This record gives sequence, C-alpha cells and structure tokens, in this order.
Amino acid sequence: MLKSFVRPFDLENGPLIRVGFIKNEVLLIDMHHVICDGTSFLIIKEEINKYYNEGTIESVDIQFSDYALNLEEKKKNGYFENQIEFYKKMFADEEYETLNIPNKNDMNNEDNENENGNENENKSENCNYLKEIDEITSNNIDKYIQEKGILKAAFFLSIYGFVLSKYSGQNIIYTSITNVNRINYHTQRMIGMFVSTLPILLKFDKEDETMLDIIKENMNLLIDVYNNQDISFSELSKSLKLENVNNGFVYQPNKSMKELMSNTSIFDEDIYNSEIEDINNSLMEENGISKFDISFNLVENDENYSVSVEYNSGLYDKLLIERLVDSYIEVLRNIDYFETSIKEIEYIPEEERNKILNEFNSNKYEYNHDKVYHEEFSRVAKSNPQNVAIVFNGKEITYEKLDQMSNSLGHYLRNNGIGRGDVVPIVSERSYLFIVAFLAVMKSGAAYLPIDPEFPKERIQCMIEETNAKLMLKCISNPEIRERIKFEKVKEYSLMEHNYENDIHEINNINRSDDICYLLFTSGTTGKPKGTLIRHDNLINYCIYGQTVNHKDVYDDQFNTVLAFSKFTFDMSVGEIHYPLLRGKKIILCDDDEFNNPESIGELISKYNIHYLISVPSRFENYLNNEKFSQSFKNIRFLLIGGEKCNTKILNTIRKYSD
Repeated sequence: MLKSFVRPFDLENGPLIRVGFIKNEVLLIDMHHVICDGTSFLIIKEEINKYYNEGTIESVDIQFSDYALNLEEKKKNGYFENQIEFYKKMFADEEYETLNIPNKNDMNNEDNENENGNENENKSENCNYLKEIDEITSNNIDKYIQEKGILKAAFFLSIYGFVLSKYSGQNIIYTSITNVNRINYHTQRMIGMFVSTLPILLKFDKEDETMLDIIKENMNLLIDVYNNQDISFSELSKSLKLENVNNGFVYQPNKSMKELMSNTSIFDEDIYNSEIEDINNSLMEENGISKFDISFNLVENDENYSVSVEYNSGLYDKLLIERLVDSYIEVLRNIDYFETSIKEIEYIPEEERNKILNEFNSNKYEYNHDKVYHEEFSRVAKSNPQNVAIVFNGKEITYEKLDQMSNSLGHYLRNNGIGRGDVVPIVSERSYLFIVAFLAVMKSGAAYLPIDPEFPKERIQCMIEETNAKLMLKCISNPEIRERIKFEKVKEYSLMEHNYENDIHEINNINRSDDICYLLFTSGTTGKPKGTLIRHDNLINYCIYGQTVNHKDVYDDQFNTVLAFSKFTFDMSVGEIHYPLLRGKKIILCDDDEFNNPESIGELISKYNIHYLISVPSRFENYLNNEKFSQSFKNIRFLLIGGEKCNTKILNTIRKYSD
C-alpha cells in the first residue's frame, strides 16, 4: 500500500501532492519538496488538526501564487539588481576557495586509479552524526549571548567558520546559510517553498582579532544577508560566477510547533520533532543526496543545544566529522576566552590534546639552551680534524680545513664591521664555498641569508633592503650573472678571491643561543617575499636533539655519507648540510649540473656509497624512472621525505626500488 502511494511525481504535469487513507484510520500525505518546506508541512498539520477538532479553518488573504507573482514583478522592475550588487561587493577582490578539509580523496588520490587507469569515484551516501552539547555549556552560551547582545545565529555561525578555518588552513571560509525566509507577516502562515540557501564569506585572517569582534562583524553581515535573501543561490552563481559551495550551516531556534497545536492533537507526538529532517529535506537533490558534502545543523532544544551533521560518507570519514564536532564544542567551552585574540582559543579537545603533546610526542629531553651552531661545529671539527667534511667535484675538504677557512672569512667580516645583529646575504652558485661562507657569517656574529643567483634582481633587491644588509658575499663564476647582481649602498665581497690562508686561528664567540643564525624568504608567489628567522637554539635542537628518541640517535651511526642536492634557499638543505656537519659525516655536494640530473645523482650515490637522502616525495618518484638512479637507490639506508603529501602509491614505488 505505502509503496504504491509513495512514488515519483510528474513535475511537468502535476499535481505535486497526493492524499490517501488507510481504513479511514491513517492519513497519508505525500508532497514534493519543491512546493513545501518544513514549516509549511507543520502548518498543514496544524490546520488539519484544528479542522478535525473545531470544524473550522481560517482563510488566508494572500496565497503563494500571489507571493510568486509579486516576486516576478519585482524582478522585472530591477528589484534583484541591488541584491546582486550586495553579493558582488562581498566577493569582490576576495581570493576565496572551496572549503578544503582532509578527505578520502586527499589521503588516497592516486590509489583511486584502477589497473586500466580509470578513476573510481567515491559513492555519495548521506550519513548523519548527532551530538548533544552539555547543559552547563549551553547555559553559559545563553548567558554570554544575552550579556553581549548578539544574535544566536551569528554566534554559532562564527564558531563554525572558526573551526573550519583550523581544519582547512584557510583564512576565508566560503560557506552558505539556510534560512526559513519568512520575515514578512503574510508569509509566516503561508504554505509554499520559502527556504533559501545563500552564500557567505567568513574571515579569520586577523590573528589578533577577538572572537567577540568576529561575531559582531558576522552579525552585521548576517543582517545584510537576511535583507538580501530573495534572490536564489543559482541566480547568484550565474551572475557572479561563484565557485561551487560544498558546505552549509543551519541554525534552528527552539520554535516548537507543539505550542500551536491543541491539546487534542490527532497526530502522534513524535511527528512534531521532525524539524531537523524537514529542513534537511530542503537541502536534498532529487536523488535524495545532500546538495552539500557537509551540512552542519545547530539545533536549539528546550534545555540545551545539539549538533547534527549530514555528510557525504564517500568523501569524509566518520572520525573526521566526530573530531569536527568535538572541536566545535571545545571552542564553545572556551567561551571565557572570546574576548582575547582568536589564536589563544583552544579548539583541540583536552583528551586529543593530551595525546598529541604527551603520548604521541613522549620524547621529552631537557638540555641547556646555551649552544650556538658554529661553536658546536668547531668542537666537532677539533674532534675529527682529518675526516672529510665535503666532497665537491672530486675535491675533498676536511673538517679541520673547513673550520680554518671559515675562521679566516669570519675574521674578515668581523674586521669589516659585521657582527651581532647584522644579516649577510650569500649569493652563491652550488659550491663548497657556500658552506664556508655561512659558517663564517655565524662566527662573525651575524646571520646569513641564502640567495639564489637565478632569482630576479628585483626580488634579490627586496630581500637585501628588507634585511638592511651592509655587505654581500658572492660566489658566481658566470660573469654575466655576476655583473647583473650589483646593488648600490651594499658592499660586495667575492668568496672565490678571498685568501683562506690568512687569519685561520679561532675566532671568539659573541653570540647567545637565542640570536638569529639565518633567514629564509618565502617564494613570494602570492606577493612580497616574507622572511623567516631561525635562531641558533632552533638549529641546535634540530641538528642535535630533534633526531633522537629517548636520548638515542634514530640512525644509530648507520650512515656516513649524505647527498646534498637541494637548493641552498630550500629549508631541506639544512637537513643535508647543517645536520651532518654536527654529526661528523661526509657531505657529497652536487654542483649546478648534477643537482637536478637523476643520472648524475645516481652515479654519485653509487660512487660514494651514499646512505642518506632527504627530499620531497615527488622528486624521488620522478627520479626512480631513471634506470641509473633506480639501480643506485638500493644503497640508501635512510630516506627523509617532507614538504608535500606522500601517498601510498609513492611509498610503494620507493619500496619497490629500495633494498
């Protein structure tokens, strides 16, 4: 009976509602959601109940058809142009992206390809996760909202955006809000489809801003959105060419329809508790699949609040959704910090935080923060004077020689006014002299800044001006490039022309462990390059203590040679050069012809029996297509990878060629 009653509607011919009975005892109503939202269905139930009990029903002055004609007339008169203009201003000049939180595709992207090279799409299936917010937290929320005079919708929406910004790493959250859209008196009791979904941008790009400030900003934004909610999302998307939105937020206030019903209701009591389901139905496509990958519902109950999340299980794991909700509730519990900067607000639940800090990272090691890198290097050099530190184009430099050469250059820098607090740019091609130079700069008391000679002159100038450099060290054999990189007001000194036999005696240290030892600049692809300052204690921690577990070196002296084939301006070069030098290891330094040639690198690995490599996963994956490199790969004992995601396909490729 029910199967024959509930069946697809004919949208072209209608009607889009059918009514039936079972033995005059059960009333059946089936309506397409295009003509009826959740509130409308509750109104229908109320009126049926009233007619059944009282025999009368109130007439409505204005029907939905009148409402539709009114909207059409407004559209013809340009009413929607102002609303489009409002959203145009919201999205103007904003670099927003679709929400990107960790999902199954990210974790196993390449594994989705089958043997024929076709991609297997994750099946979309709606799942729901529901969690209650405890009564104490709920009462604190109500008290705070009342004291600050803010809208509940803006309060809960702001927390939602904040948590998503943490999980996605995006400062601007592109989301949508679903609204019942019944602010007009005549539409409050009207039957029809009024629920609207509208786009909104939530900004969390100012770390010093307080959560309360953000809530107030979003409250004003939300009021403006409510005043411009007549235009549909599809029309906005076409007009403004908006990106697809993959998530939505719904706030459902505690407006129980029980208050509207008589005490002699003909409906089962639990039928009135279907408001969540009714609103979610308005967010469904024809095939029953949610329009959004994540639909986040904040529901106000009589005694507390609850969170209901409808999500695409083909894209997101239940564990991620649970953590998302737990983080949301954790932020709510930190409501006392809403008037401090948002960077102070904790979003990781205490149990999870304890795992991260104390269980996963139970490798605490107390040490004195009184070391500087160049002093530690000199100590290693004195203990291993005849050990080879660097091999470059067949030339071997011992630890003793490297220490003496850097002493010589360090004295020159110190004698020319370079000292603590200065920054010395090193513009160098791939050469062992770069290593001599950065050690010398540290010994002089200054910090060094690696600069690639291939950088545009404007970018180099920007970095030099940013650091107020007085002197620049250069190691460039190409006369054309050497001549191009010249700047007024900055003295330059050639590393290739310095006499490294002079002043080789030890130079006294003037630094503390909290002094800056080097700087790295960002690529500047999104604007002006920004410098990152690294202190001596940061570098010491990485090189001496960061590679240990329970006070024991993770490598246990099982490697002696390291290949240095990263750009000096790339932070992975620190793992190839600075770390091995404090371990007394041998560095095989690639020149400019070798460093990006997998065949040449393969020859070096085999020739020098290299045990240790560090790079990004994609580089290894590409190089393993070269026969000579893949054959040499069996020599590698330790492989450090980072800088980008590493999926199982790359790991399997690496495992295939490793011993």
